[in-house]
Amino acid sequence: MGYEVLFIAIACFLILEGLLPFIAPKFYKSLLLQMLEVNDNAVRLIGLALIILGVIILNFI
Repeated sequence: MGYEVLFIAIACFLILEGLLPFIAPKFYKSLLLQMLEVNDNAVRLIGLALIILGVIILNFI
């Protein structure tokens, strides 16, 4: 059952990640261009915050 849940989680992630470029490709491209202007440390901080949020959510499931 462990691998099945992992693959379901990966599939859900890919579906959610694909929604924005599919629904609004111009907006998605503009977001990517804006990310180029953001400081690397800010991007790392955002990534760290998302990791911590994900771990917290997993602890409550």
